[in-house]
Amino acid sequence: MSRRTPPVAVLFDMDGLLLDSERLAQRATQMTATALGHSIPEDVSLAMIGLGTDAVERLLVAELGSAYSPRIYQAAWTAHYGALVAEGVPPKPGALVALQALCDAGVGCAVATSTATSLARQKLERSGLLPYLQAVVGRDAVVHGKPAPDLYILAAQQLGTTATHCWAFEDSLPGLHAAVASGARTHWIPDIAPIKRSDVPPGVETVASLAEISRWLGAAVPPQR
Repeated sequence: MSRRTPPVAVLFDMDGLLLDSERLAQRATQMTATALGHSIPEDVSLAMIGLGTDAVERLLVAELGSAYSPRIYQAAWTAHYGALVAEGVPPKPGALVALQALCDAGVGCAVATSTATSLARQKLERSGLLPYLQAVVGRDAVVHGKPAPDLYILAAQQLGTTATHCWAFEDSLPGLHAAVASGARTHWIPDIAPIKRSDVPPGVETVASLAEISRWLGAAVPPQR
C-alpha cells in the first residue's frame, strides 16, 4: 500500500483493537451469567462490545428484566474479568509496530476507550503499550460514551489538536459511529464484533491490521506470527 502523509495525531480504541481483550470480556460475561444463574445469549453478549457500563446495563435490563441486579452482576463480572486480565492481555497483531512507527514519525497517540481510565492504563501497561501513548481517555472521563463522539473529542484535545486532524481506529460499531461523529478520519479493523458492512458509516475505510499504519509511514513491518 502506498505511503500516506501522517496526521497530527492518531486515536485508538483499546479492547479488540490494540489489545486482544474482547474474548476475555466475552468469557467473563458467560462466567458471570453461569455463576448468577442467568442466560445471556451470544448475540446479546456480542452487542455489548464497544459500549460503556451504563449502556451494557440497559441491554441486560432489557434481556433479563427483574432477575438482573446491576450491583451484583457488575461486581461478579469485574471479579471474573480481573482474574482473566491478571493472566495477561496480549497486544493485537501489528499494534506494537504501528505505535513504534508513529512514535518514530513524531505523531502523538491516544486511546479513547469505553473501559474505565484506571483499568485501561493497567491493561496497557501490562501489555507494554502504555509508553507509546500520550493520553488514555476512559468512559469515566466523559458524560456520554460511545456511540457519542465525546471520548474521541477529548482524546484529541489532550493531544493538543481536534479530532478532524486525526486518524481513528475502531473495531466496534458504537466506536465507529463515535469516531465518525468526532470528525476523525475513521478506519475499521474487524475483530469479533459482528458488523454488517452495510451498517458501517459512510467514509470509513476497512483495514486488515494495525500493521498497515507502519506501511503507510514507510516503516519496516516484521512478519506476523
